[in-house]
Amino acid sequence: MGREKARKRRFRILLNGRFEKPASNLSIFEEKGFDVFREKSNVRRDLLSRRISLAPREVDKNSKEITKNLLRLKRFKNAQTIALYFPIKNEVRTECIFERAKELRKEIYFPRVEGSFLEFRKVNDLCELELGRFGVPEPNRDSAKVEVTDVDLVIIPGIAFDRLGRRLGYGKGYYDRTLNKIDKKRRVGLAYSFQVLDSIPVERGDEEVDLVVTESGVILCKRRMRC
Repeated sequence: MGREKARKRRFRILLNGRFEKPASNLSIFEEKGFDVFREKSNVRRDLLSRRISLAPREVDKNSKEITKNLLRLKRFKNAQTIALYFPIKNEVRTECIFERAKELRKEIYFPRVEGSFLEFRKVNDLCELELGRFGVPEPNRDSAKVEVTDVDLVIIPGIAFDRLGRRLGYGKGYYDRTLNKIDKKRRVGLAYSFQVLDSIPVERGDEEVDLVVTESGVILCKRRMRC
């Protein structure tokens, strides 16, 4: 429902000139939801634009530092199975992570879009990847599949993260619908430092990561206090 329609539902003008409150407060929540959607869209637009404008040498330099910081993590060293992503639009590069994981004889999986969810399928060589539904390289359907619950470490891209571990992606919800199946401690986000904000707008169903690795170091995401 559009914002204008929600506003009209809040108050109706009667024939006698008085205002009548609507029977429910649904329109108030709809408008609040619209505001969150708009805020997320603004953050997504601004940070995506900044990331895309990065020079290739910046992407390469910062990705190497991020890779070094990730490889030092005990979580990475102990993981026997990891899930990676193939970078697009100047996302943090993962090729060196892939090569090091191969050297360590880890099993490596990449996401494939199937319906409304992500499947994770084994990749032995990056040349096996093929263009998927959204123009993102992904494994073919014949590759060995693993349940995400059996993956030790899932490495996740994002347009923005905050210090509570909340993540903003492209808005299609594929990672959110998949990540809710696994423990938060298995989720690690990769980002450039400018992508990590103090806070980002969130909605119900937005999933979090436990760590964010940047070129400046590793951020252990704060825990939210529950009332």
